[in-house]
Amino acid sequence: MAIATNTYLTFNSKRNREEFANAIYMITPEDTPFVSMIGRESVESTHPEWQTDTLVAPNVNNAVPQGDEFTYGAITATTRLGNYTQISRKEYIISRTQEKTLKAGPQSELGRQRRKKGTELRKDMEAILLSNQASLPGNSTTAPLLGGLPSFITTNVNRGATGANGGFNQGTGLTVAATNGTQRAFSKAILDSIIISAFTSGGTPRALMVSPYVKTVFSTFMSDPSVAPQRMTTSNSKQATIVGAADTYLSDFGTIDVVPNRVMGASAALARNAYMIDPEMVSLGVFDDIKEVTPAVTGDATKKVLITEYTLKVANEAGISVAADLFGLTSTT
Repeated sequence: MAIATNTYLTFNSKRNREEFANAIYMITPEDTPFVSMIGRESVESTHPEWQTDTLVAPNVNNAVPQGDEFTYGAITATTRLGNYTQISRKEYIISRTQEKTLKAGPQSELGRQRRKKGTELRKDMEAILLSNQASLPGNSTTAPLLGGLPSFITTNVNRGATGANGGFNQGTGLTVAATNGTQRAFSKAILDSIIISAFTSGGTPRALMVSPYVKTVFSTFMSDPSVAPQRMTTSNSKQATIVGAADTYLSDFGTIDVVPNRVMGASAALARNAYMIDPEMVSLGVFDDIKEVTPAVTGDATKKVLITEYTLKVANEAGISVAADLFGLTSTT
């Protein structure tokens, strides 16, 4: 139909108010499951150290005759490990005028940025703690770096061809980054191997932390012939439920929670590893908790900095295992 001549349309009007939602929608998730899972403890230096020890293997020939003279075996010294604290921060600056201006959503831009930057900082920490990063003491021009989780694990590793473990170097006192190997698909056989490896070494496997894609691969293990099929009873009045996912794995050595970590899905470097974690074997060492600092005013604006100093403490790496070099983002990457 044609529009009647001289019809006054919204396109002609200069008086129509804008409709601007009084909210700001942020889709990026805020969860940091690794930091939430592990414990946290205060550290009092920028280079906290700790010791590990192991029991000798059981001796099935431990029998002696009556009246036998005592003999004393050599005592093995404990192993001394350490890590360096790392400083991470987020800065923001808001003009006085912008802070005072009437706005859609939260009225304080300083408050909004504080919450946003705080979330970003925690997610940075999550990624750093799980990254294949070697430790570094730092100096006046180089930032100190904490050794990430992969750089500690050497005992229980299922790695692709050509890959090599890193580990703590007793000579330098630093962790060494692992060498990436040939990527391959995650499988039930790989999962079972890192569970039994951690258990045999003395750990208590409790959680498998994986990228979102690897979580979907884990759910396909339900079709493995050695896995009992899952069924759900459905009454006549209800629709059937299709079971297409699994969140726990009842292994020979206990129930394992499978935890998808969105941060691990943010990059191929993080997604390629799946960790079997005993939360008692790892903790966040906090030298200086996240705090807000207000630098000196040098203009007509307010400056703010969120800053923290922290490290990763791996009480005993033999209690943790890793399935490395997986396709972590897609079936081929």
